[in-house]
Amino acid sequence: MKTVSISEFNNLVSPLFGMSVSLPWCGYGSAIFLELGKLQPLSNSRQYHERGEVCISFEWDWRLESDKKIIYGSSNSMPEIAKHISQLVNLKVKEITVEGRVPELSIQFDNGFVLRSMSMVTGDPQWDIRLQDDKWLSCMNGEITIGNGEGTGTTAEEDEAIEHSEITAKRWGAPVIEPKLGDCGKCNFFCRLDGHFSLLDYGVCTSANSPFDGKATNVKSGCQLFSPE
Repeated sequence: MKTVSISEFNNLVSPLFGMSVSLPWCGYGSAIFLELGKLQPLSNSRQYHERGEVCISFEWDWRLESDKKIIYGSSNSMPEIAKHISQLVNLKVKEITVEGRVPELSIQFDNGFVLRSMSMVTGDPQWDIRLQDDKWLSCMNGEITIGNGEGTGTTAEEDEAIEHSEITAKRWGAPVIEPKLGDCGKCNFFCRLDGHFSLLDYGVCTSANSPFDGKATNVKSGCQLFSPE
């Protein structure tokens, strides 16, 4: 682990300017990850998401702003975060800066959105940037550091949550009753499940006359009583 100056940080992140968000995804708790650039194929069965050329992550306490309001943040529910994070797809990184006596990360996109870390708990701001050479930038003890990523990645708790969500998703499947007039995820009667990973693709049907009433359905499930949002 090595400490880097602000000017060194600026030089290290400047190649990221102009890169597009290829895959934004939700991790455990309120963590979000932005995969930038070309996505690589999945390399093993335990890899949950495709890996970009660069990855920027916020573990907790962050928010996305427009020029007039907070769009959403880490205090929103997981379904709200999962729904709105898709707005970042294909946005280009315009600028990356660190701000404050304790370095908080700020990412400005080409449409004017700004994503900021805003840590409100004891310790260090929980942000990381994996660069093209697999070196990791982060904050430790009030300083910007670069290292090999030791201590990053999924924890045992996260791995357990991922496995549970995958097993549950296989068991529940994506039931469909024909004629299917639309996807459950776009139906007025779909109440989304607040969870992690694969569980975010599920909700409960609340349509009294639907064969799925009171049952877990996938966003791609559907039936003849579809009611568009």
